[in-house]
This record gives sequence, structure tokens and C-alpha cells, in this order.
Amino acid sequence: MRYSSTAIIVTALSVTGGVTAVPVEDTSLGFSIPVTHNFLEVNHNGPKSFNDAIRKWGVEKDLPTGDHLTSDLVMHKEVAKRYADSSVTATPESGDVEYTIPVKIGTPAQTLNLNLDTGSSDLWVFSNSQVTSQLTGHDVYNPSKSSTWKKLAGFSWSIQYADGSGASGDVGTDTVTIGSSTVGTQVVEIAKTVSSSFTSGSNDGLIGLAYGKLNTVSPVQAKTWFENIMSSLSNKLFTATLYHNKAGSYDFGYIDSKKYTGTIKYTPISTRSGWWEFPSTSYKVGATTYSNPSTATGIADTGTTLLLVSSGAAKTYYKTVSGAQANSQVGGYIVPCAKSASLPAFYFSVGSNLASVSGANVIYGSSLGTIGGVSYCFGAIQPISGNQYIFGDVFFKQNFGVFDYGRTRFGFAPHSYT
Repeated sequence: MRYSSTAIIVTALSVTGGVTAVPVEDTSLGFSIPVTHNFLEVNHNGPKSFNDAIRKWGVEKDLPTGDHLTSDLVMHKEVAKRYADSSVTATPESGDVEYTIPVKIGTPAQTLNLNLDTGSSDLWVFSNSQVTSQLTGHDVYNPSKSSTWKKLAGFSWSIQYADGSGASGDVGTDTVTIGSSTVGTQVVEIAKTVSSSFTSGSNDGLIGLAYGKLNTVSPVQAKTWFENIMSSLSNKLFTATLYHNKAGSYDFGYIDSKKYTGTIKYTPISTRSGWWEFPSTSYKVGATTYSNPSTATGIADTGTTLLLVSSGAAKTYYKTVSGAQANSQVGGYIVPCAKSASLPAFYFSVGSNLASVSGANVIYGSSLGTIGGVSYCFGAIQPISGNQYIFGDVFFKQNFGVFDYGRTRFGFAPHSYT
């Protein structure tokens, strides 16, 4: 049985009285949203994914230098074109694998497929205010067609990255429905201009579910959709179930025990910066455990594709893979594609617990090109500067994630990779 959004609100408020409930594994007490997966193998653009991630997080690649950074890859022609596109002007066909959910905005409802991003806190959408050239391959929101849209005069939003790319536009409120729950006056940020780093994707915008303190609306920050709806749910949490090569789901208000194996391991998060952030002070390759700095942290981010770790961790891992190299031509580590069945697992700490990704998960996409007749693929584990690591979809494709807002914690448990 599924409740309507009104029923959820009334029931949750009358029962809990604002007290955080213990998570209940009952779908009648929340709702599930199917995730649409971009299955096109041609879209697995590893170099672009790495470039997008460092742009988003304002970090630098931390690849080895000198003789260890080689450039002898003979790229396939179609890959060379995609790589050139990702460095200059990317087309919708060159976007990365994405996981999107259907979101209904306005009255009557306009449905857009948005990327649910736990690494940001803005709900912004492609709109009819943009120039036509930015809209190819996207559905757009038209506020003039919604009777419930109200523009907020004097408000604006702007996401800007270090390289000058970004998105910005106007702000208003409208009804926003995900699954069976509706926020009647949700702040919606409509784009007037976006850079190619956004137009290249297949999503129609983002719905950020980090903490609201990261929201870019000015002069007053906006609450996220989840912050507005969570008191109407039986539990102030949502979960991510993302898979390799098949659709998954985001569940709100409950935990579905059929979507993971073993026991969920939780760690407290720090909300100081607004992200789903926790200590990550060690990693393991083979039988050996290595230490990260005591201040090292990890961020659970469904809006990043790869697993971004320290330079030492990446180097240690790829030293165990025969033929692996840091390649200057693609700007990252590459590995022989044929090694997918024999690559070692990579383990990393999420608080006091170790999570893992299998060796098969480390091969990202199809062949980039050849070296000496050997086909090479992009590695899903890549190194960044600093002591703040990003655990993206490579992690979630193998681990069920619990974003527990009510208890200020993050949890994970393994699920099947295939």
C-alpha cells in the first residue's frame, strides 16, 4: 500500500511528534523512485568524468610526474573525438553514464529527469529562458505554463567552478513532486545560462540532497526538497541503490532489506561543511592496510561518477596491476581492458568500517585505444590533491547507501555489482 503525500504528512506528524523514529523496513511508510540508467557504452567517457569531478570539487589531479607519466596511447578515432569534445564543447552524446529520477514540477505537472546529487544542495532545471543551443537533448521547465509558479524578485542562484564554467539564473517557488510526496512551495532555480559541462549530460538539471547550507540561492539560502519533506516521512532518511548496467532506485523514508546483503554499517557524519562527510583514514590493497592522514575524510556523492582517492592510494593500487600506467594523454590511470577479471579489490574506510569495490568495477567503460596492440581502459580509481576524497557512483554501484538525516549518519552494505 502507498500513501498519498497528504496522508504521509498527517500520519508522520501525528505519530512522531518530531521525534526521530527507528528506521522501519516497510514500503508503506515511504516511497521508492526508480532510477533511469544511461546504458550507452559510448557514453562511458572516463577522462571527461575525471575532469568534471575535479571541476565540481575544486581539486587538482595528483598524478605522478616524470618518467611515470607516459603518453604512448594510440586512441581509437571515435574516442579521440569524444575526448576532444569533453575538453572543449561537449555534445549531449558525449555525456557520462548518469542516474536520473523523474521529478514533476508545477501545475499542471512538467516532468523532468533530474540527477539526484548528494554532493550539492540546489534544485535547478533547464528552462525556456536559455538559448536554444543549450537545450538539445533536454526537456525544459517553462514557468509561464505553471499556475503555481511564483517568481522571487531580487533572488538569483549561481554555481561557478574554478575554470569559469557553471550555471545561473532566476529563482521562484512551485510545487515539486517526487514519488508520492509533494512540496507545495519548493524553491526552484531556473537556468538562464549553463556551460557545456552541464549541457553534455542527459539530465535536465540537478536535485541536490546534501545539507541546505551549500545552497547557492541569494540573498537567502533555500532548503532542499528533502529538508522540506522529511518530517512527513516515517524516518528522516533516504537510500541509494545504484547498479552496473541495470536500473536501480532511491527510497525515501524507509530501508528495504531486500536491496543489500549482510548488515548496514553506520558512521557519524560531520555536517560542518554541508556534505555527507565522514573520516576515511585508511585503505587496503591485497593483504596490506595503509594509512591516510588522520584528518582525511570521504564524501558520499551520487553526483560524481568515479572514486577519487589520494595519490598514494591510487599509486599503490595500480602498482599491483601489470601494464597499468598514469597516462598524460587522457590525464589519468589506465589499465589493460583484459585485466577486468583479475584486478584486485580496493578497500577504503568509511568511518571505522571498510568498504570495497571489486576489481571488475575498476574498469570504466570500453577501450580508449591501444599500446603495443594491447587495449587500454580508463581506471575508475583516480588520484586527487588534498585529504578530502570523493566516493562516487563506483562505490554505489556495489554498495547500498543510507543517508540518515535524522540520526546524522551514513550507512552502507554491499549489494550485487551485476
